[in-house]
Amino acid sequence: MRFSILSYLLKVLLFLYVSPPFNFIQTSIDSIPLHFHTPNISYTLDYGRIIQKSPSLVLKPKTPQDISLLLQSISSIDNNLTVAARGAGHSTHGQAHAPDGIIVDMTELPRAITVGKTKVGCDGNDHFFVDADGGALWIEILEETLKHGLTPPSWTDYLYLTVGGTLSVGGIGGQTFKYGPQIANVFEMDVVTGRGELMTCSEVKNPDLFYAVLGGLGQFGIITRARIALEVAPKMVKWIKLFYDDFNRFTRDQEHLMSMEKVDYVEGFIKLNEDSHSSSHVTSRLSLDVENHSKRMVENYAIEIAIYYNEDEAIHQKLDEILSRLSFIPPEILNVDISYLDFLNRVRLEEQKLHNQGLWEVPHPWLDLFVPRSHINQFKDLLLQTISTTPIGGPLIIYPVLKHKWNQKMSIILPQDQVGEDIFYVVNLLRSVAPSCRTYGSSCLQIFLAQNQEIIEISTSKASICRRNTEVDIITDTIDGTLGTMMAIDGVMGATMMDIYGGFCMRKMEGREVEMMDGGDGMGVKQYMPYLMDESGWRGHFGEEWERFEELKSKFDPLHVLSPGQRIFKRKIKGGCIL
Repeated sequence: MRFSILSYLLKVLLFLYVSPPFNFIQTSIDSIPLHFHTPNISYTLDYGRIIQKSPSLVLKPKTPQDISLLLQSISSIDNNLTVAARGAGHSTHGQAHAPDGIIVDMTELPRAITVGKTKVGCDGNDHFFVDADGGALWIEILEETLKHGLTPPSWTDYLYLTVGGTLSVGGIGGQTFKYGPQIANVFEMDVVTGRGELMTCSEVKNPDLFYAVLGGLGQFGIITRARIALEVAPKMVKWIKLFYDDFNRFTRDQEHLMSMEKVDYVEGFIKLNEDSHSSSHVTSRLSLDVENHSKRMVENYAIEIAIYYNEDEAIHQKLDEILSRLSFIPPEILNVDISYLDFLNRVRLEEQKLHNQGLWEVPHPWLDLFVPRSHINQFKDLLLQTISTTPIGGPLIIYPVLKHKWNQKMSIILPQDQVGEDIFYVVNLLRSVAPSCRTYGSSCLQIFLAQNQEIIEISTSKASICRRNTEVDIITDTIDGTLGTMMAIDGVMGATMMDIYGGFCMRKMEGREVEMMDGGDGMGVKQYMPYLMDESGWRGHFGEEWERFEELKSKFDPLHVLSPGQRIFKRKIKGGCIL
């Protein structure tokens, strides 16, 4: 008996030795003159804590040349290795994972943040800039530039994200309507392409790479340096919150605020139930009585405004002028004067509180969408109807931006609007789930994810879509068998993608009838930081831009080495075969 057990164990070890990734580690990796690290559990997760995938190795680069050497070596030898750059790990669906591949930890690059001045564009005028390495955090950039009385103009709400991370997806927040997204405020970048070439790019130098990388989801290269535009920094911020009970007035005032030169930041919030004036980021209660919950489904709205100023300015006169042109509910106005640094870093306090409560490292089934202005009312009704039977679980943010502030040569895809309007809306449903949802098979996480997917299916599709007529059914079927191929949590915290995302177009779920809805021409909604299951889904997302995106991929990453967690392209080996 002992001999048979020993024989069995030897066979298992032999199988592991000759199977990927072990075989690759024993052969190909030895030819790359770099020092690799064994991944710890933090490299298998991201902020979403929905998908867990482990890389084989981690590279902690000391220079951009280390990254270049890695990718050059992979391109020159036969292997099936993939590479993903990881910054702060703030993706929500494993987009920065490299299953059985190599993670490049960008935060290990030496910090290099310098402020300077250069001539940019046709005007020949001098412009201030900050050069920052791809792994630098935006909070570090803010602290350094403020020493010079300067600041980047466009921000995300949370500052503990890396430069390379936000520039790969877009970088949006309450200032986007005025200054454009962060990707519209970049002068120049150094990028290591999938071929391993270290290239400097800008609007005039290697512009095809420049535009491809900005908003390009990490598909074309790894950003090792970015030159970002700066403006003179204000010292203070007047931060105001106004309340509304009508959605049309709420959106109309936000659009009106965008036209006011004195306003620097606008974000709107939809408040539901007992949280009508709260901004809690976490729900601690996920099992509510559906009937009582539905009775409390009362909509209220709030707009946050920021006006930048210096101490000697007549800020109250500015504020009175702005408020006189709005239709909020008087006298409900909250306002505070706060330093510019503290305003931009306002989410940090909430993060620290959640850390202390053990509520930060929980699953975050976020939903981020771009919605055409012409469909924002219809979309709001869809969203609220879909989530009406469960707690909201976090902030529901909705605010307008201007399409002309985005350079559409870049890779990011904006919403489709047949009437050609310049305004579209950003909608963020930033849900968190309670610690009780961490265990495998727990239904509350699956419910949130299923609701997200239903919203996506209906708002982005042009075909007939089936919709649930049950309250919180858990879906366990697939449409075509491909959705169940990847484990959402690998048995740690959730269910399979088949459990979560499949079955929306089945005629029955769990033995109950569902209702078929005609999607018509669709709403033209697009996902921001999209997570799609395969190439066909991505083709639908990119639409007419897919061919260009594919051509750029072939040019800069022909073996499809980079960013496999996005699930856009399948890895190729030398000779062009798909694995």
